[in-house]
Amino acid sequence: MTRLLLTGIAVVLATSNPALGFAGAAAAQPAATVIRVMPLGDSITVGQGSLSGNGYRADLRDLVADQTAYAVQFVGDQTSGTMTNPQHEGHGYYMVDDVRHGVDSWLAAARPDVVLLNIGTNDLDWRPDPDPDHAADRLEKLVDQIFTDAPNVTVVMEGLITNTGGLQDRVRQYNDRARELALVEQLAGKHFLFAGGATFEPRDFADRLHPTDSGYQKMADAFFPPLQQALTGGWVITKPSSSNGETAARRAPQSPSAAS
Repeated sequence: MTRLLLTGIAVVLATSNPALGFAGAAAAQPAATVIRVMPLGDSITVGQGSLSGNGYRADLRDLVADQTAYAVQFVGDQTSGTMTNPQHEGHGYYMVDDVRHGVDSWLAAARPDVVLLNIGTNDLDWRPDPDPDHAADRLEKLVDQIFTDAPNVTVVMEGLITNTGGLQDRVRQYNDRARELALVEQLAGKHFLFAGGATFEPRDFADRLHPTDSGYQKMADAFFPPLQQALTGGWVITKPSSSNGETAARRAPQSPSAAS
Protein backbone atom coordinates (compact mmCIF):
# COMPACT_ATOMS: atom_id res chain seq x y z
CA MET A 1 0.00 0.00 0.00
CA THR A 2 2.83 2.44 0.89
CA ARG A 3 4.59 1.75 -2.40
CA LEU A 4 1.38 2.38 -4.38
CA LEU A 5 0.79 5.63 -2.50
CA LEU A 6 4.30 6.93 -3.19
CA THR A 7 3.96 6.03 -6.87
CA GLY A 8 0.68 7.93 -7.10
CA ILE A 9 2.22 11.01 -5.47
CA ALA A 10 5.13 10.92 -7.95
CA VAL A 11 2.74 10.80 -10.90
CA VAL A 12 0.78 13.79 -9.61
CA LEU A 13 3.95 15.82 -9.04
CA ALA A 14 5.32 15.01 -12.48
CA THR A 15 2.05 15.99 -14.14
CA SER A 16 1.72 19.30 -12.32
CA ASN A 17 5.41 20.26 -12.57
CA PRO A 18 7.31 18.99 -15.64
CA ALA A 19 10.61 19.83 -13.95
CA LEU A 20 9.91 16.96 -11.52
CA GLY A 21 9.14 14.46 -14.27
CA PHE A 22 10.67 10.99 -14.37
CA ALA A 23 14.28 10.68 -15.55
CA GLY A 24 14.47 10.03 -19.27
CA ALA A 25 11.13 11.67 -20.11
CA ALA A 26 11.44 13.90 -23.18
CA ALA A 27 10.87 17.59 -22.45
CA ALA A 28 8.41 19.36 -24.72
CA GLN A 29 10.22 21.57 -27.23
CA PRO A 30 8.83 24.94 -28.31
CA ALA A 31 7.70 25.23 -31.90
CA ALA A 32 10.31 26.59 -34.28
CA THR A 33 10.18 30.27 -35.18
CA VAL A 34 10.23 30.59 -38.97
CA ILE A 35 11.00 33.70 -41.03
CA ARG A 36 9.87 33.80 -44.66
CA VAL A 37 12.89 35.08 -46.58
CA MET A 38 12.90 35.99 -50.29
CA PRO A 39 16.33 36.12 -51.96
CA LEU A 40 15.76 38.66 -54.75
CA GLY A 41 18.06 39.60 -57.61
CA ASP A 42 19.83 38.41 -60.73
CA SER A 43 22.03 35.42 -61.62
CA ILE A 44 24.12 35.89 -58.47
CA THR A 45 20.96 35.20 -56.44
CA VAL A 46 20.39 32.14 -58.64
CA GLY A 47 23.88 30.92 -57.71
CA GLN A 48 25.67 31.03 -61.06
CA GLY A 49 29.31 30.04 -60.57
CA SER A 50 28.55 27.87 -57.55
CA LEU A 51 29.38 24.19 -58.04
CA SER A 52 26.22 23.20 -56.20
CA GLY A 53 24.07 25.96 -57.67
CA ASN A 54 23.12 26.98 -54.14
CA GLY A 55 24.94 30.31 -54.21
CA TYR A 56 24.93 32.15 -50.90
CA ARG A 57 21.62 30.67 -49.79
CA ALA A 58 22.89 27.37 -48.33
CA ASP A 59 25.76 29.13 -46.55
CA LEU A 60 23.35 31.65 -45.04
CA ARG A 61 21.02 28.85 -43.95
CA ASP A 62 23.96 27.18 -42.20
CA LEU A 63 24.81 30.41 -40.37
CA VAL A 64 21.20 30.71 -39.24
CA ALA A 65 21.27 27.08 -38.05
CA ASP A 66 24.03 27.96 -35.55
CA GLN A 67 21.56 30.00 -33.50
CA THR A 68 18.19 29.11 -32.02
CA ALA A 69 16.24 32.39 -32.11
CA TYR A 70 14.69 31.65 -35.52
CA ALA A 71 14.88 29.57 -38.69
CA VAL A 72 14.40 30.67 -42.28
CA GLN A 73 12.12 29.43 -45.01
CA PHE A 74 13.28 30.64 -48.40
CA VAL A 75 10.38 31.67 -50.64
CA GLY A 76 10.01 32.59 -54.29
CA ASP A 77 8.86 31.18 -57.61
CA GLN A 78 12.32 30.02 -58.76
CA THR A 79 14.40 27.04 -57.62
CA SER A 80 18.04 26.12 -58.15
CA GLY A 81 20.76 24.14 -56.45
CA THR A 82 21.07 20.92 -54.50
CA MET A 83 19.93 22.28 -51.13
CA THR A 84 16.63 21.60 -49.45
CA ASN A 85 14.24 24.56 -49.68
CA PRO A 86 15.92 25.94 -52.84
CA GLN A 87 13.30 28.64 -53.51
CA HIS A 88 14.33 32.17 -54.45
CA GLU A 89 13.43 35.01 -56.79
CA GLY A 90 16.69 35.30 -58.73
CA HIS A 91 16.59 35.83 -62.51
CA GLY A 92 19.60 35.57 -64.78
CA TYR A 93 20.50 38.69 -66.80
CA TYR A 94 17.97 40.83 -64.95
CA MET A 95 18.61 44.50 -64.33
CA VAL A 96 17.00 46.67 -61.68
CA ASP A 97 14.01 47.63 -63.81
CA ASP A 98 13.41 43.99 -64.79
CA VAL A 99 13.07 43.12 -61.11
CA ARG A 100 10.84 46.14 -60.52
CA HIS A 101 8.49 45.04 -63.29
CA GLY A 102 7.99 41.63 -61.66
CA VAL A 103 8.17 42.38 -57.98
CA ASP A 104 4.47 43.17 -57.42
CA SER A 105 3.34 39.63 -58.24
CA TRP A 106 6.35 37.98 -56.58
CA LEU A 107 5.73 39.69 -53.26
CA ALA A 108 1.99 38.98 -53.39
CA ALA A 109 2.58 35.29 -54.02
CA ALA A 110 5.43 34.66 -51.56
CA ARG A 111 4.47 37.02 -48.69
CA PRO A 112 8.03 37.36 -47.34
CA ASP A 113 8.90 38.77 -43.93
CA VAL A 114 12.39 39.65 -45.20
CA VAL A 115 13.73 40.40 -48.69
CA LEU A 116 17.44 39.78 -49.29
CA LEU A 117 18.26 42.12 -52.18
CA ASN A 118 21.31 41.97 -54.43
CA ILE A 119 20.81 43.67 -57.78
CA GLY A 120 22.57 46.12 -60.08
CA THR A 121 25.60 44.32 -61.50
CA ASN A 122 24.03 43.99 -64.95
CA ASP A 123 23.00 47.65 -64.93
CA LEU A 124 26.65 48.63 -64.47
CA ASP A 125 28.07 46.10 -66.94
CA TRP A 126 25.54 45.62 -69.72
CA ARG A 127 26.56 46.11 -73.32
CA PRO A 128 25.54 48.42 -74.84
CA ASP A 129 25.68 50.69 -71.83
CA PRO A 130 22.17 51.23 -70.36
CA ASP A 131 22.92 54.46 -68.51
CA PRO A 132 24.80 53.07 -65.48
CA ASP A 133 25.08 56.51 -63.93
CA HIS A 134 21.36 56.33 -63.11
CA ALA A 135 21.32 52.73 -61.88
CA ALA A 136 21.00 53.94 -58.28
CA ASP A 137 17.97 56.04 -59.27
CA ARG A 138 16.36 52.89 -60.64
CA LEU A 139 17.26 51.09 -57.41
CA GLU A 140 15.44 53.78 -55.42
CA LYS A 141 12.29 53.22 -57.51
CA LEU A 142 12.53 49.47 -56.94
CA VAL A 143 12.87 49.87 -53.18
CA ASP A 144 9.96 52.32 -53.09
CA GLN A 145 7.83 49.83 -55.00
CA ILE A 146 8.74 47.00 -52.61
CA PHE A 147 7.64 49.10 -49.63
CA THR A 148 4.48 50.21 -51.45
CA ASP A 149 3.55 46.57 -52.02
CA ALA A 150 4.63 45.38 -48.56
CA PRO A 151 4.96 48.34 -46.16
CA ASN A 152 6.07 46.22 -43.19
CA VAL A 153 8.57 44.00 -44.95
CA THR A 154 12.24 44.19 -43.97
CA VAL A 155 14.69 44.68 -46.85
CA VAL A 156 18.31 43.70 -46.30
CA MET A 157 20.38 44.78 -49.27
CA GLU A 158 23.94 43.60 -49.84
CA GLY A 159 26.04 45.93 -51.94
CA LEU A 160 27.67 44.75 -55.14
CA ILE A 161 31.02 42.97 -55.02
CA THR A 162 33.47 45.81 -54.56
CA ASN A 163 36.21 44.62 -56.92
CA THR A 164 34.08 43.26 -59.77
CA GLY A 165 36.34 43.32 -62.80
CA GLY A 166 36.37 46.66 -64.62
CA LEU A 167 33.46 48.04 -62.59
CA GLN A 168 35.17 49.15 -59.40
CA ASP A 169 34.42 52.88 -59.68
CA ARG A 170 30.82 52.30 -60.77
CA VAL A 171 30.29 49.78 -57.97
CA ARG A 172 31.68 52.16 -55.37
CA GLN A 173 29.35 54.95 -56.47
CA TYR A 174 26.36 52.61 -56.64
CA ASN A 175 27.03 51.14 -53.20
CA ASP A 176 27.47 54.62 -51.71
CA ARG A 177 24.08 55.64 -53.09
CA ALA A 178 22.49 52.45 -51.76
CA ARG A 179 23.94 53.14 -48.32
CA GLU A 180 22.47 56.66 -48.40
CA LEU A 181 19.13 55.24 -49.56
CA ALA A 182 19.03 52.97 -46.52
CA LEU A 183 19.32 55.97 -44.20
CA VAL A 184 16.62 57.87 -46.09
CA GLU A 185 14.25 54.89 -45.94
CA GLN A 186 14.86 54.43 -42.23
CA LEU A 187 14.09 58.08 -41.56
CA ALA A 188 10.82 57.51 -43.41
CA GLY A 189 10.03 54.64 -41.06
CA LYS A 190 10.87 51.84 -43.49
CA HIS A 191 12.75 48.69 -42.58
CA PHE A 192 15.84 48.87 -44.80
CA LEU A 193 19.37 47.77 -43.92
CA PHE A 194 22.41 47.94 -46.16
CA ALA A 195 25.42 45.66 -45.90
CA GLY A 196 28.55 46.73 -47.75
CA GLY A 197 29.54 44.48 -50.64
CA ALA A 198 32.21 41.86 -50.06
CA THR A 199 35.75 42.20 -51.41
CA PHE A 200 36.90 39.08 -53.23
CA GLU A 201 40.25 37.45 -53.83
CA PRO A 202 40.87 36.02 -57.31
CA ARG A 203 39.86 32.52 -56.15
CA ASP A 204 36.45 33.92 -55.15
CA PHE A 205 35.51 34.73 -58.78
CA ALA A 206 34.17 32.05 -61.11
CA ASP A 207 34.33 34.60 -63.91
CA ARG A 208 34.51 38.38 -64.08
CA LEU A 209 31.12 38.83 -62.38
CA HIS A 210 30.05 35.67 -60.56
CA PRO A 211 31.35 34.20 -57.31
CA THR A 212 32.74 30.75 -56.69
CA ASP A 213 31.55 28.87 -53.62
CA SER A 214 34.16 30.68 -51.50
CA GLY A 215 32.83 34.00 -52.79
CA TYR A 216 29.26 33.01 -52.02
CA GLN A 217 30.35 32.17 -48.48
CA LYS A 218 31.59 35.76 -48.16
CA MET A 219 28.24 37.01 -49.42
CA ALA A 220 26.43 34.91 -46.81
CA ASP A 221 28.79 36.26 -44.14
CA ALA A 222 27.85 39.79 -45.20
CA PHE A 223 24.08 39.12 -45.26
CA PHE A 224 23.94 37.44 -41.85
CA PRO A 225 24.75 40.34 -39.45
CA PRO A 226 22.10 42.75 -40.78
CA LEU A 227 19.56 39.92 -40.85
CA GLN A 228 20.34 39.31 -37.18
CA GLN A 229 20.25 43.04 -36.52
CA ALA A 230 16.78 43.39 -38.04
CA LEU A 231 15.48 40.64 -35.78
CA THR A 232 17.17 41.66 -32.54
CA GLY A 233 16.33 45.30 -33.24
CA GLY A 234 12.62 44.49 -33.29
CA TRP A 235 11.88 44.95 -36.98
CA VAL A 236 10.64 41.38 -37.31
CA ILE A 237 9.06 40.02 -34.15
CA THR A 238 8.12 36.43 -34.70
CA LYS A 239 5.79 33.88 -33.22
CA PRO A 240 6.07 30.10 -33.55
CA SER A 241 4.77 28.74 -36.82
CA SER A 242 1.22 27.43 -36.73
CA SER A 243 0.28 23.78 -37.02
CA ASN A 244 -0.35 24.07 -40.76
CA GLY A 245 3.14 25.42 -41.39
CA GLU A 246 2.15 29.03 -42.02
CA THR A 247 4.39 31.58 -40.35
CA ALA A 248 2.79 33.99 -37.91
CA ALA A 249 4.77 37.20 -37.53
CA ARG A 250 4.20 40.72 -36.46
CA ARG A 251 6.55 43.61 -36.93
CA ALA A 252 7.36 46.54 -34.68
CA PRO A 253 8.44 50.02 -35.74
CA GLN A 254 11.73 50.15 -33.79
CA SER A 255 14.69 51.17 -35.95
CA PRO A 256 18.08 49.48 -35.58
CA SER A 257 21.03 51.44 -36.91
CA ALA A 258 22.13 50.85 -40.48
CA ALA A 259 24.77 48.24 -41.21
CA SER A 260 27.94 49.51 -42.82
